[in-house]
Amino acid sequence: MSRLSHVLDLAPVDREVVTRSVAAAHEVVRSCRFDGRGWLRTPDAPTRERLARRAEELGLVDREGGERRERARTAQHTGEEIDGAAERVTTTALQLQSGRHLAPRSHYLVAELTPDGVPLEPSYEEQGWSSTGLTVTAWDEADTCALEYAMPDGVGTGEPPVTSGTVSHDASGVLTATMRIRLPGRFPRWRTASGTLTVDTGAWYAALDGAAAEPPVRLSATHALANVEAWLSPTVRDDGRWEVSAVLDVRGRGLIARPLVALVVWAVRGSFRREARRERRGHTTEVVSPRERLDRFRGSWDRAASTAGRLPDYLRDVAQAMAEAPGD
Repeated sequence: MSRLSHVLDLAPVDREVVTRSVAAAHEVVRSCRFDGRGWLRTPDAPTRERLARRAEELGLVDREGGERRERARTAQHTGEEIDGAAERVTTTALQLQSGRHLAPRSHYLVAELTPDGVPLEPSYEEQGWSSTGLTVTAWDEADTCALEYAMPDGVGTGEPPVTSGTVSHDASGVLTATMRIRLPGRFPRWRTASGTLTVDTGAWYAALDGAAAEPPVRLSATHALANVEAWLSPTVRDDGRWEVSAVLDVRGRGLIARPLVALVVWAVRGSFRREARRERRGHTTEVVSPRERLDRFRGSWDRAASTAGRLPDYLRDVAQAMAEAPGD
């Protein structure tokens, strides 16, 4: 067994804000409207820009960071490649393909559209979340809302998805997501991996109140080479901030896998130690280390947490914009 642990220092978010935000998010989904071909109607350009600016103010998105990353990717291409990439500019769209909106067994497609409005058919190497199929299995906001997903969408094709799974959320505040992935390679036993993520909001705030319980956030993943368990456990510091213990437990499966897994975990742990030594010596590096990624996450979380009280109103604004979206 190999284990990594880290303590995150996060700004708190009131439980009532979380509850109201979930209710507002449901309102956004209910407000979606679709045109005669099933495509989701979206707000006009000025409304989208206004909502995007508010999302930036709330710390929900970082458009400047995204634009910097896009410029960096573009700079790696030749002029000819850039011209070709410009012709492949796409937009993401949602289509209701069968059933009524949010009715059980209703089926949707998340697709990348060309400038001509034609869905792209990604090659195997490029299959990501484009061409994702979504099927509602339950929608009762007083009980359980659940859906299945498949990437790429295989409905009507007979082709198995590369990635598939389920997402469900019940009225008690428990979010559960499962995933199964088919990996490339020659050995069938090594080509599949699966995982389950559970987030129990009630247990999270109970732990903050001092109640002894199982970790409220748990991740379990299985592959032929290893079993992975991870969990988060929060407590409240004297200054009111959250102190969240994050633990990653990796167990190799088999005589060959165990030393390999131990080596990987040792290397990750060593990277933290080397970074700490560099910090003490005042050294800097352009390589993004694991600790720096965690620090960036903490900064993003704190920015969003500082404006979390305004999130329900923002989501209701989005819901109204979706309900009033033009039909063309």
